[in-house]
Amino acid sequence: MDEIARDAYAVLLPAFERADFTDASRSFFDAGGVASLLGSTREEYVARRMSRDRQQTETRELLFDYHNRARSLAGDVLIAIDYELGGVHRLHKLAPQLPHPREVLEMKDAEIEHFGVEAARAARACGVNFFLAPVLDLVSGSNPWLRDRTFSADADLVGRATSAFIRGVQRQGVAATAKHFPGHPHVPEDPHDSASATVTAALDDLRPNLSCFDAAIAAGVRAVMTGPIPVDAIDPGEPSSTSAKVVALLRETHRFQGLIVSDDLDLPGTLRGRTVPETAVASLKAGVDLLLLASGPQVDEVANCIVASVQTGKLAREVLARAASAVRRLASDAGGRLQAA
Repeated sequence: MDEIARDAYAVLLPAFERADFTDASRSFFDAGGVASLLGSTREEYVARRMSRDRQQTETRELLFDYHNRARSLAGDVLIAIDYELGGVHRLHKLAPQLPHPREVLEMKDAEIEHFGVEAARAARACGVNFFLAPVLDLVSGSNPWLRDRTFSADADLVGRATSAFIRGVQRQGVAATAKHFPGHPHVPEDPHDSASATVTAALDDLRPNLSCFDAAIAAGVRAVMTGPIPVDAIDPGEPSSTSAKVVALLRETHRFQGLIVSDDLDLPGTLRGRTVPETAVASLKAGVDLLLLASGPQVDEVANCIVASVQTGKLAREVLARAASAVRRLASDAGGRLQAA
């Protein structure tokens, strides 16, 4: 397979619901894939806990075998999970977790950092080296999408607590992801269900949340995830994960130099009438490095569309190459640390 095709797979982050290393997993990593998300069912995501069946059948050995088999095909890899502070937590009984995000309010920064260390240590024992966490959004209004995933609307508290978690996690060689840039204070429609969900907050109303991202960046966070819907004050025409204006704000104003990860590209709130492959190309053109999407046949469809877009000049070759290099660089850092454990 040629270099463009391998780069196209390298910028994809497909979510595989099961930790079994299937033919689809093998095909993805063999084609050039570098990163995958060990996902969950919609029911588990909504409940903010993994099913009883998963907890009974999914073992540490099964998860680590997934990592080893991916690495045998692709070299250094990023195996990602959601590991939020009391919110969505993929590793169930295999790793420590807070009962609810509000538990953070009772913890000192040093305790939160220690929790991050222990969480990352347990994750590494499962072959996981990439957290799509913590959540930095300051929710001041209605937001069913982020229900029970945030713990305060106080910017100073959220900035300090999430930075402590990031420091602890990354001390153990697991890359953390601050999400969802630039913040979602009031989103009454769930982006999973609504194609018209937007963030209507004024820019001044977003500034407290942006300060939380500044704190995370100062703490050395390796990745930032963009949000799934438009933020009217920045770019009313594009969801954050396909918005060059949002990426420019993150890169230029907030001086973030790490990996930018999209939120789920296949959400109605992100697609806005485009296909998933079209949305993926738009995200890369905007400057996003790693594209989160559901697994299945669409992974190959998206990769093929990216290749075709490069070949026809719709997507600059250097844009794809830069994004693929950024993903491989983080995989090399986190993968090397995992193997050294």
